[in-house]
Amino acid sequence: MIGSTSCLCHVIILATVSLLIPAGAEIFRGKDVLYGSIGTDITLLCSATNDRIIQWKVNGTLVALTNYTKVQNGNLVLLMADLPMEGNYSCYDETGGLLYWTQLKFGYPPSKPLVHCTAPNFYTIFCSWEKNQEPTFPTSYIATYRDPSNKVWNCPTDLLSNLCKIDDPHIFSPLPYIINITAVNPVGYRTTLLEIVALDIVQPDPPANVNAEPVFGSPRRIKVQWDYPLRWSPRFELKFILEYKLQQNHFWSRMETKLKEEIITDAIVAQLYVIRVQAKDSFDYGNWSDWSSEVYCTTWSETTSESIQAAVTTLMMDDVHPHSQSTEPTFSPTLTLSSSDVLDKDIVILISIAVSIGISIAFATFVLCSAYIQS
Repeated sequence: MIGSTSCLCHVIILATVSLLIPAGAEIFRGKDVLYGSIGTDITLLCSATNDRIIQWKVNGTLVALTNYTKVQNGNLVLLMADLPMEGNYSCYDETGGLLYWTQLKFGYPPSKPLVHCTAPNFYTIFCSWEKNQEPTFPTSYIATYRDPSNKVWNCPTDLLSNLCKIDDPHIFSPLPYIINITAVNPVGYRTTLLEIVALDIVQPDPPANVNAEPVFGSPRRIKVQWDYPLRWSPRFELKFILEYKLQQNHFWSRMETKLKEEIITDAIVAQLYVIRVQAKDSFDYGNWSDWSSEVYCTTWSETTSESIQAAVTTLMMDDVHPHSQSTEPTFSPTLTLSSSDVLDKDIVILISIAVSIGISIAFATFVLCSAYIQS
C-alpha cells in the first residue's frame, strides 16, 4: 500500500514544507505582505499598549466594524476572510501616528498536483504534473521518489515545464517506485503520491519519418516506410501497427509488423489515402505509442496510352531477344520495369494480345476495303 511504503519519502517532504509554512498557519508573512487563506479567521496585530485607542484603516479608509470585522485589544480580527477584504491595512494611535502597516492578500492552498509518468525507453522515466490553476499566489513544487530498493532521492526538476527525470531506473524490477510531488504556496501545500512499476509505463515515442509513396504500375499498392523513434534504442525490437483509410472514410484498415517497411496491396486506384503508424515493445511491455503524424498518398493510375504501349513494346523486345539481355539492368528512355514496380506480366501479355488482335482486325478490314474498291 502507498500509505505504508512511502512513509519515509512523505516525512522528508513534510520536513521541507515545514520550513516554508508554519504548521497550522492561516496567515503567512512575506516581505511587506501578509497572505491569508480564504474562509479562515485572520488577526492583524497592532504594536500598541492595551490602554491606547487604536484606529484601523484599509486603503486609507476607516475599517467599518461589522459582524465580520472587529477590534480586540487593539488587534483587527477578520472573520471568514474573503477576497473583498484584501487591501493595505494600517493602524494608528490616538494622535494619528502610524503604528503598523501591511498589505493583505487572500487565496487558496494549491490544488493537488495531477501527476503522470512515462518511460520513452528503458533508460529514463519522466514524471510531469499540471501547473496550479489558482493564479493568486506563486506556487513551487518539491519532487522526490523512493526507488524499489527503498532509497529516497530528489527528482531533478525542470521548473519551466513541471517535469522531473529519473535516469537509469530499475526498469525490470517488479517492485514499485513511489513518486511524491508536493505543491507549495504561501498558505498551504498539497501532496500527490503516485505508485508506478517502471516496466508498465514504457511507451515509445511515435515512429519517426513516416513516408508513403505509390508503387509505379501497381494501382492497388502503396509503399510505406518509417524509422524507430529517436529516443528508442535499436537494441530493443519494436513492433508496429500500420493503419490506412480513404481520406473521406472513418473506418481504418490495419496490419501488424516488426519491419520498418510495408506495402499496402488492397488500395483503390487513383484515390487519396491517409496513413499512420504506432509502435510498442515487441515483448508487449508497456503501452502502444501515440500515433505518428498522418501522411497522405494517392495511388498510382494510368494516364496515357503511350505508357501501356511502351510496356508492351518492352515486353515484346524481351521475348524477341531473350539471349541478348545482359546481367546489368537496362532502362527504357520512357519506362523502367521491375518485378515490384510495373504491371503484372500476365496483364501486359493480355494487353499485347489485345493490341495484336486489334492490329490484325484493322489490317483485315483494310485488305477487304481495298479488294472491294478494286472490284
